[in-house]
Amino acid sequence: MIYAKKKAPLNDLRYEQEFEYMFILIKGKIIKFNPILTKKEYKDNRKIKVCGRYADNRPVIGFASKKEDKVVGNIWLYKVGGGHVTKDKIAYQHPAIFPEQLAADHIYSWSNEGDLVYDPMAGSGTVPKMAIKMNRNWIASEISQEYCDIAEKRIKREQSILKLF
Repeated sequence: MIYAKKKAPLNDLRYEQEFEYMFILIKGKIIKFNPILTKKEYKDNRKIKVCGRYADNRPVIGFASKKEDKVVGNIWLYKVGGGHVTKDKIAYQHPAIFPEQLAADHIYSWSNEGDLVYDPMAGSGTVPKMAIKMNRNWIASEISQEYCDIAEKRIKREQSILKLF
């Protein structure tokens, strides 16, 4: 799968990195798949028409209820920069954060509530944070103590927010 970044170029001295590969590693057969849906596009007289797509272009999450819904493809586009990645200022202490919605979409796609999610390179703790928000259990590992400290702050903050409710 590919994570495509919707952002303005930073400079004109090289080609900008606009995507990253995403690997889904599952032991054995896929037993859980909750597809992310979007509205179908159809062509009419060489023009692309969209059936009821949301204004912010986010996919509909859930099972298809109408004929115009379809499963998204394997290239996922997310806005980055300008506060689109996260509103959590602690995360920006890490040099390479990715969108919280990207983590949430993967957690939704490959697990159900109560399942275990593993992040082998936890970085700033985005996956554990979103797993907590989505009622999943989680395990994370990270070799950098500095990043572990950042992740721990974010995780503790998310857990304390949940205790308020």
